[in-house]
Amino acid sequence: MVKEVNILIIEEDAVLAAQLEDTLKAVGYRTWIMADAKEGIKLLHSNTFSVVICEMRSAQMNGVQVTQAVHKITGQTSVVVVTPYSFISSAIEAMEVGAYGYITKPLNSSEIRIVTERAVEKYFLLSGNEEKDFLVDLAIRDGLTGLFNRRYFNELISSEVNRLKRSPMALSVLMLDIDNFKKYNDTQGHQAGDVLLKDAAKVFKNSVRPQDVVCRYGGEEFIIILPQTDKMASKIVAERLRVQFELYLKSTVSIGIASIPEDAHESGELIEKADGALYQAKQTGKNKWCLA
Repeated sequence: MVKEVNILIIEEDAVLAAQLEDTLKAVGYRTWIMADAKEGIKLLHSNTFSVVICEMRSAQMNGVQVTQAVHKITGQTSVVVVTPYSFISSAIEAMEVGAYGYITKPLNSSEIRIVTERAVEKYFLLSGNEEKDFLVDLAIRDGLTGLFNRRYFNELISSEVNRLKRSPMALSVLMLDIDNFKKYNDTQGHQAGDVLLKDAAKVFKNSVRPQDVVCRYGGEEFIIILPQTDKMASKIVAERLRVQFELYLKSTVSIGIASIPEDAHESGELIEKADGALYQAKQTGKNKWCLA
């Protein structure tokens, strides 16, 4: 790797620690393992780590406490918590205080790799002085929702599609549009419209995996990249998003789905197919998803 990447694994379970280490070393990362959370945190004073991986429900220090302790020392290091799938809600608590994301148990090597890779990308993207952090955020984030913007999406989807040419895997894109948003904006006012957009962003973020990337595409349109997700799995994600949106926001959303390799082989074609499927959903009743 061009850049040396140090990963600190704070894990009491030696078997889990070894699984994490084996997967990350295979990618090319340099790993450090500490069974004691407090001793692991001390290492941050004398070493630079791109990512810290820790247990969410440890008796020593839980994921929230580790995240807070790490960010007191450095704001750049990404924290990833490990949690059983049934306790994902507790991982969300860690994310609310600044954790990057979570890895579910039983461990899956692909999930470990993808989540850690994204966390490392964030570290290198945002490392540097405060002014640089601000300017980077300004360039890649949507100012209203805090999501990645269209510019960042275009760069990332091109990168993801090029990666698939080297390692063929499935990838899907969901294009989402809030139904009747213009009418809502006109009747409720622009401030209420802004609140709905921000709440929509939260629902979308909380309804997908850490490795999935949610972006604001423009206006009331959002777009989500689902790595290693085929068309069948993407339908399940789309339905979950549709239901969660209607449940929590008392509004509805239409969704277009397109996948590689079924629908496209290039990023531009993939987006075009997702947009076409979204148009079909809007024209045939709204509050639904359609496949390309």
